Amino acid sequence: LIKCGAWGCFDEFNRLEEEVLSAVSQQIQVIQHALKERSAKLDFMSKQVDVDHRAGIFVTLNPAGKGYGGRSKLPDNLK
Repeated sequence: LIKCGAWGCFDEFNRLEEEVLSAVSQQIQVIQHALKERSAKLDFMSKQVDVDHRAGIFVTLNPAGKGYGGRSKLPDNLK
C-alpha cells in the first residue's frame, strides 16, 4: 500500500485475535506516522520502503459485546 500509493480498507478489524490486532495496529501506526510526517522512506519490517503519499489506510470496527460475536476488545495501543 505505502509503496505504490494504494488505499486499503480493513473491514471489521477487531475480528482479529487480540495479539494479531495489536501487532498489525503497530505496523499501521508506522505507516500513518510516515504519511503524516511526509517521510520519503520508512523502515518497515526491517526493510527501507519508499513512501507514496497517495496511500491511505482505513479501518472499520464493530463493538465487542452483545450481538457482535467474534469481536476482540481493543488493545491499549489502539485506544
